[in-house]
Amino acid sequence: MRLLIDEAAVQTGAPITPASAQFDPFAPDYVADPYAKLRTLRESEPIFYSPELSAWVVTRHETVRNVIRDVARFSSSIVSDPLRPMCPNARKVLQDAAFNVPPLLVNNDPPDHSRVRRFMGTPFQIPRLNALEPFTRETVGLHLDRMMAGPQPADLVKGLTWDVPALVLFKLIGIPASDVDRVKGWAESRVALTSGRPSDDEQVRLARGAAEFYQYSLALVEDKLRHPTDDYTSDLIRLRDGDDAKASLNEIAGHVFNLLFAGHETTSSAAANTFLALLQNREQWQRLCAGEIKASQVAEEGLRFEPPVQARRRLVKQDVELEGHKIPAGSKLFIMVASANRDPQRFEEPDQFCPGRPDVQQHLSFGAGIHLCMGAPLARQELSVMLDEVSRRMPGLRMVPDQALLYTPNTSFRGLRKLLVSW
Repeated sequence: MRLLIDEAAVQTGAPITPASAQFDPFAPDYVADPYAKLRTLRESEPIFYSPELSAWVVTRHETVRNVIRDVARFSSSIVSDPLRPMCPNARKVLQDAAFNVPPLLVNNDPPDHSRVRRFMGTPFQIPRLNALEPFTRETVGLHLDRMMAGPQPADLVKGLTWDVPALVLFKLIGIPASDVDRVKGWAESRVALTSGRPSDDEQVRLARGAAEFYQYSLALVEDKLRHPTDDYTSDLIRLRDGDDAKASLNEIAGHVFNLLFAGHETTSSAAANTFLALLQNREQWQRLCAGEIKASQVAEEGLRFEPPVQARRRLVKQDVELEGHKIPAGSKLFIMVASANRDPQRFEEPDQFCPGRPDVQQHLSFGAGIHLCMGAPLARQELSVMLDEVSRRMPGLRMVPDQALLYTPNTSFRGLRKLLVSW
């Protein structure tokens, strides 16, 4: 997470086309429904330059997939860079806090990526993740107990999807459940800082939050170093065995810092998005409740249909040609996962929510190649458990009609902030 970078992403001589003027990821109509605009752009100009982002926008599934997998020509080093370079006062906040999160997984390239992935992935194995399933189911059950004992309508995000992924992740990492609200607040701030358009004053406030978030992660690792327990963070420290060549303590803290964002914020968003899509398709909800489709099938289609990570960034390492466009080295790309997941050249009737579609695994919501998300199995487990338990216990669940659906304006992340339901 290179928050201290200060270079602006500007490319001179890039072609300005009709799509260049049409694409504004902060426009209210795009925030409300990005898919209609992306469908039009994918059909008319599948690759175009966006002055708004100072980057080329890539929309077709095959090209998006190829870019993600091609680490020789496309670097992931800019994935977490702020969209708007940090102002001097915000940079000073981070410098004074000795903020130093090194490139690790999502924003790292080979060969160092291979070392980090191997080290961080060794304790992050299926048996440890599967052992969390009873805790996940119990946690979901407790949240549903509280919801069902309370008034109707209720907010499904606040009552279920907001907290559960964080609590499961905290159990994995070894963090007190009482810190959910604090960590969630930091995670939301990180979305605004890296993928939004904050003013200078907002950048300063968000930078303070990032510094606190980083210091929290450092303190956690220091505590686990002195008092190891049965959790993933302690496993990493034991695996390190005092050898910085394997991983430094700061790298472990940086990994925790990143997990405390990516490991729950995206799953919370995926869960809310999937419940919305499901409840807007009453027939599919009834099929789930009747056992005609599996919760895992609904979860996978939800990830394709309404991905929590809508776009990923890449830096062009050498002159390339993509679909007839010559793109020079040093250019930046926004590869639109949200568009790729609804490309009719890859998926039949892509704008239909169809759990059980045979090619759903071709979605790119978890990335691809060496950048396939390490936490994908845990996210799938959590989504399936939530869908399974809610459909079993609340078969009459319905959306409150005519409610406003709110999303945070930004370039890369999409998560419903509130979903009023009755049962």
